[in-house]
Formats: sequence, structure tokens, C-alpha cells
Amino acid sequence: MVERGHAHEVADPGEPCAELRKAGAGRYVLKALDKPDLDLVMHTGRLATYQNREYLLREGEPANGIHVILAGIVESTHAGTQGRELMLATWEGGDFVGAPYILGDHRHSWSARALGRVEALHLDQNAIRRLIAQSPSFAVALIECLGFKGETYSMLAQTLAGQKAAERLVLLLVKLCENAAQDESGPISLGRITQANLARMIGATRQSISLILNRLQDDGIISTGPTKMVVNDLAALRRQAID
Repeated sequence: MVERGHAHEVADPGEPCAELRKAGAGRYVLKALDKPDLDLVMHTGRLATYQNREYLLREGEPANGIHVILAGIVESTHAGTQGRELMLATWEGGDFVGAPYILGDHRHSWSARALGRVEALHLDQNAIRRLIAQSPSFAVALIECLGFKGETYSMLAQTLAGQKAAERLVLLLVKLCENAAQDESGPISLGRITQANLARMIGATRQSISLILNRLQDDGIISTGPTKMVVNDLAALRRQAID
């Protein structure tokens, strides 16, 4: 991990990465901020770089604030029964990890791990308290982002409660499309996503995921590649969830 002394390797603090500009402020905490508030946040936090598979935080360890992702992709995972690892979600530039308890004495309920190189801004609890006091815009943005995260994990719980793997997968894909914050009238790219990750997210086998995706692709609803998926018809995908 490279910390603040190597900040020249991290994205320009005054210019958020391109991903931050794509979606609404309700998801991305930095997007909601005007430049003075953004500068305050960036100068208050500690910049760090994480390499592939390196942990930003670990399940069971004492928590201390949040990590705002400036560039790269982070996965949240939970250690299930018999050592099985369940993938909860993936987060991109603009998201943060460290919820739900960003303040107070608690331990992490899940882990966050870099997928490839990740640049992040760590705001410890003391820094968050100072920012809340100094920047009402930051406080509001943080609350909105916590609401988004709560909805995401609620969706995951509902998805896992589904009776069939096909139903769980379709519900998950619909939610991922909604989170992508793109024009729903056209194709929606879900970016870097693999069959193995989808299987880990809904508690299914990779073989079953492959069969379901092949059926959706044959129907023209989705297009798939080795690490990329595009939903061509979100309305048709939604109908699959209620059929």
C-alpha cells in the first residue's frame, strides 16, 4: 500500500476521476460537493494506493472511517459457513467502503478488497467528524450515500431469498442496471463483471449462471463477453423477474 508520501501516484485531488461524473450525487459522495468542499475533503483525508487483491479493510477488524474510491474497482466479501466466501457487491470510482457504521466503536461485518490497482482516500472517524462540522454539503452527501448502500444490501438480501437461481440472477442484473445510472432506453453496460462473481453474489454455481446467461443472450436480452456484460433490453429483463 502506498500512502500520502507517494500522493503523486494518485489521481489529481482537485479533479475527480471520470466515473464520478456519470451518476447521481445520491450514490457518489464527492460528486455532490462544490469545489471548496471537495478540496476540504481531499486535504483532510489520506491518499493511498492498493494493489490487486490487497485489502482496504477486513471483516472482524475494528473499523475506522471510510475509504472513498478515486479509481479502480473494489469488491465487498463476507466469509460464510464452512469457509465459503460470498461476494456482496462491487464498488467503483466515487463509491466508498466502510459502511454501515462509519462512526462509533464497531467491527467490520465484511471485507473490501481491490480488484486490480485501486486509488482511494481514507477518512478516519476524526476526519469525518471534522468534515461533518465544517461542511453541511458533505454531511448531506454522506447520508444520501448511506441510503444508497442500505438499499443495495437490502436488494441483496431479497435476491438471496429467491427460490430459484434464475430468479435471483435476474433480480440482481436488474438492480445492477438501475445502479449504473445510464439511459434505460438503450443498452446498459455493466462493466467488469464475470460469471464467477455473479455466482458468488447469489450463492449459485458458475455452471448454472452460464446456462441462465446463455438463455438470456439467445433471447437477445443481454450480450456477454469474458469480463463485460451489456443489457440490451432492460424492460424484457424486468419481465423475466415476474414471469
